[in-house]
Amino acid sequence: MISFFKKTFSGLSKTRKKISSLFAGFAGKSFLDDSDIERLEEALLGADIGWELTDMIVDRLSQSDSAEVGLEKRFLECVKEYLSDLKPKHDLKKVIILVGINGTGKTTSAAKLGGLFSSGGESVSLVAADTYRAAAVEQLRIWSERLNLQLTAKDESSDPASVAYEGVSNGIDRSLDRIIVDTSGRLHTSVNLMKELEKIHRVVQKITDEIDVLITIDANTGQNGLGQAREFAKYIPISGVILTKMDGTARGGIAMQIMKELNLPVYYLGVGEQVDDLIPFDEESYISGLISSEKEDVDE
Repeated sequence: MISFFKKTFSGLSKTRKKISSLFAGFAGKSFLDDSDIERLEEALLGADIGWELTDMIVDRLSQSDSAEVGLEKRFLECVKEYLSDLKPKHDLKKVIILVGINGTGKTTSAAKLGGLFSSGGESVSLVAADTYRAAAVEQLRIWSERLNLQLTAKDESSDPASVAYEGVSNGIDRSLDRIIVDTSGRLHTSVNLMKELEKIHRVVQKITDEIDVLITIDANTGQNGLGQAREFAKYIPISGVILTKMDGTARGGIAMQIMKELNLPVYYLGVGEQVDDLIPFDEESYISGLISSEKEDVDE
């Protein structure tokens, strides 16, 4: 099996190419001049590193008195320092509700997350509470059969909160380890749909307080992803983030902004289409994957 480190490394390939090609152009330099700084700022902001960290990196790499430390090493030191006081991740609770806007890979992430837990020996049920999109229920049904997971699903006319309530109740009655609730994609500007999300959370709370809410964010959306998370958090408590489609973007720096600016942990990265391409987020692997040129091949 390909290691999580290697999958993280691969998923960051486009972001790493953007940053590493820049540092290759700085070869032989111990500090940066004004022209270099302009190029550096453009590349880092293009990778969605964010202004605060970009300023820190530019300042550190412009210092001639640090010439004995290589530019790439100083870059990595800045990233580690920037991420040094993050909110720690807790072990995810029994019930996990997935939320997010349309098209972020939420339903697929729900199934892959179920597969990940199941491969670790846990009993898992999926709950198809996305009753607006006809394909969503069928998609989750196919995934549940493929991965041998239990499923609670109703027809399209069913009330999403009712489906969530029944699915979570059934899972708890069966003493399952994990219950993953897939909800409809919705724009945060739609007040009625956001109120419905509040209702789903509220009815599940009547059964158990062992609930975490993860928001799926498409890494390609960059700064817009921050706004989505902020708006969803006005209606429902967000525990953390699944950052999807990392393999298709050069804007992988968005993970740092999510963790730092929103004070939300990133729990998983989506790095491909296969069932095992949802991987636990590891900060050390992520930081190394931003610029490292070494492909480690360590089996899990």
